[in-house]
Amino acid sequence: AIACHFNNPGYNLVHELLVRMRERGMNVWGELYPYNAGSTTMNAVFLDKKIWVDQLGHKREETMTDALTGEFITEEKYQALRVSDPTRLINLVKMPEECILDWLKFPGVAIASDTMPIFGDNVLWDTPFEELPNGHPRAAGCCAATLRLGRENGIPLMQSLTQLSYTSAKHLGMCGLKAMQERGRVQEGCIADLTIFDPLTVRDNATYTQGCLPSTGIPYVIVSGNFIVKDSVNVKREKQVGKPIKFEPVAEGRREPLNENSWKRAYTIGARADFGGTDHMQKKFVDVARDACKSRMVSSVSSCSLSCSAKKMAASS
Repeated sequence: AIACHFNNPGYNLVHELLVRMRERGMNVWGELYPYNAGSTTMNAVFLDKKIWVDQLGHKREETMTDALTGEFITEEKYQALRVSDPTRLINLVKMPEECILDWLKFPGVAIASDTMPIFGDNVLWDTPFEELPNGHPRAAGCCAATLRLGRENGIPLMQSLTQLSYTSAKHLGMCGLKAMQERGRVQEGCIADLTIFDPLTVRDNATYTQGCLPSTGIPYVIVSGNFIVKDSVNVKREKQVGKPIKFEPVAEGRREPLNENSWKRAYTIGARADFGGTDHMQKKFVDVARDACKSRMVSSVSSCSLSCSAKKMAASS
């Protein structure tokens, strides 16, 4: 099991749980990214004023920026955009910057990156990086930021490399994923997925206002033995050379069909309504789906799907 993106308040408690569970022989690890701000959409539930402002004590104009323009968002603008553009991307400051160095020292924790890019029809393969629409800098700078921060703050290089490569390969390999048992390590017989960088100069250049700028100090990237970056220049290829990471095929699937009656026979006693559990959550889902459709927080297609699902669940409850 993996604790995803746990670079949030309470991260030390999550790390303690991971350490203690590994001590008991469990295959668990964590992942985070070396930035104190995350990225999400305007309609995220936890950004509601009752939670983000009243309960957690944050101020929008100090923590929330428009991912495209970099401008801070006021409470008034947030309320308006949540109705007019609910899926608009924002960057959200959640932690002090000094916490990042704690995360980069954790054992059994991997560095991961994701983002929701803002792409349009005019974005092509050879569009200059400087002209790409803005997004969270973790998409372009995550790995190089880890190496730079490690160099500047005395974190051993092998610790950074372990977080960037070996940790994920190790734990996924322990799950039985053979493809990952052949990756994350530089040795004979393993897959030639290699990044060659200068540890003294490698650095991230992406920022919150220019999130797509490429990192520097990385002259070569090799995937499956093929150059993807050569002499610090991207190599254009007619087809992708990366390989999908999959479990080995098996003769019979491991999926066991489950229906409501068999679940109740196996895990419940009696026929009374489960007021605090599944029945409650089913009703809550129906209510949330109905509210989302009314406030236009989902697209028309999604609204239709949610509405249909809600009606089916309501009919079966």
